[in-house]
Amino acid sequence: MRKRIAFTQAFGVFSVALLLAIALPSCGWLRPATDPNKDKVYTEEEVGEIQGGKVFDPETGTYRTVNEVNEKVDTVRWTDLSEDKYPPIKTDSPMSGGGNTGGGTNPAGNGGSGNSGNSGSSSGSGKGDISILLPFMSNVSSSGVPENSLWAVSFYAGARLAYDDLEEEGASFNVSVMDTEASTTKVNSLLKSGDLPKSDMIIGPYKRDNVNIMQDFAKKNKIPLIVPYTAQMGVAEDNPYYIQVNPSLKTHCEAMTKHIRKSHQPDNVVLVALDKAEEKARFKFFQDANTLIEKGKTNRKFKELLVPEGASNFHSINISQFIKPNATNVFVVPSWSNQTFIYSLLRQLMAKQGEGEDIVVYGMNMWLDFEQLDFEYFEKLNLHVSSASYIDPNDERVKQFNQKYFQSYGTVPNDEAYLGYDVTLYFGKLLAKHGKDFHQKLDSRQADVLHGRFEFSRVVNEPSKHKEDLDYYDQLENTFVHILKFKDFHLQPAD
Repeated sequence: MRKRIAFTQAFGVFSVALLLAIALPSCGWLRPATDPNKDKVYTEEEVGEIQGGKVFDPETGTYRTVNEVNEKVDTVRWTDLSEDKYPPIKTDSPMSGGGNTGGGTNPAGNGGSGNSGNSGSSSGSGKGDISILLPFMSNVSSSGVPENSLWAVSFYAGARLAYDDLEEEGASFNVSVMDTEASTTKVNSLLKSGDLPKSDMIIGPYKRDNVNIMQDFAKKNKIPLIVPYTAQMGVAEDNPYYIQVNPSLKTHCEAMTKHIRKSHQPDNVVLVALDKAEEKARFKFFQDANTLIEKGKTNRKFKELLVPEGASNFHSINISQFIKPNATNVFVVPSWSNQTFIYSLLRQLMAKQGEGEDIVVYGMNMWLDFEQLDFEYFEKLNLHVSSASYIDPNDERVKQFNQKYFQSYGTVPNDEAYLGYDVTLYFGKLLAKHGKDFHQKLDSRQADVLHGRFEFSRVVNEPSKHKEDLDYYDQLENTFVHILKFKDFHLQPAD
């Protein structure tokens, strides 16, 4: 017997509506901004023309559009269901071809070495077994819904819509959805179940500890492992099957450095952080990226300012020594562990700006969650942040997805839903066209997706150890990062 997920019914599909409503706001990096008075920035009109499905009204004898969930949706039931009675999701029709991912560059391309033998997922067959491992937390009995479960439900809701699209194109996948319960014990149990080794592709899991377990399993069994959330560096070693969707911190720092150097010289850039090991180590990411841009000509480094962590307050941060008159002064702050530190630093930068100095700040979008910070600081200091996700409300594909999502679940999608849709559709098409060895060509395939772009690169954790082996790499990582600017009291693309 395999654990299945049964939801209270609404809209003819599993009822994720209540959970999705509870899940908002998203726990992702990019969150919607509010104005200084805490009112909504986005009006109802700006959300888009999303309408619910039509239902027959017996009183009027006409069909009307519903914009809310009319059925009672107040519980989630988790049940062990017989696989004979409730078989895995599957279709029988052949797939017509790879096609384009959401209107972007064709991610599938030509060629491919095909499957190594599992489940008939040969090159171009359009068939295969997909396993999705998420922390639905079916083992938890409480009045509330665990945070990990909210992430999982949102991600799965988007993934389910992507599967519908794949099915319309003729996909024939057996999709097994498994609950990790956010537990290493549970994951180890699933590995012994006999189902996972048959997979042609695995999506998940969520927690880093479980990802560590799964990456070893994927390498041993030669199964592509799509890790949608964990951005930890160095998890995989010599594992070409490990595919990291969420860019690492190093990648974020490199993207910010490239953006800074488009408009500013190193002499005008200052790195600022608390004087603690993990924050100080981040400086190297910026300095190394800048050195590559300098190409060894002059090797002008960014200036550095480390602020003592144990200070009773941070009002005495000496930034005056780094201010250059008649120049744009760029302060890069890869820190988010201490609200008081960030608040004090921005206050002093605001004071300098009030004296007529030109200040630009590159920071972390986690700052938008800080209660101490007024968004006026972000606006006046020209705050720039990096983000793995940016949803363009004017993108026609986004509008169509929002409409379909609302009709299916009675609520609007969040970041996790977009991610679930993008990951499932993109990799589903690759698997359908190339078989399970699609990862071998992944670094030459790029595609625009709803939440941004997929640009996978081969990553070597310690290049100095593998100078002679040009084919060696530890993992594949999505290296596309948005640079967003806080303008008109919300984040938007900087360029």
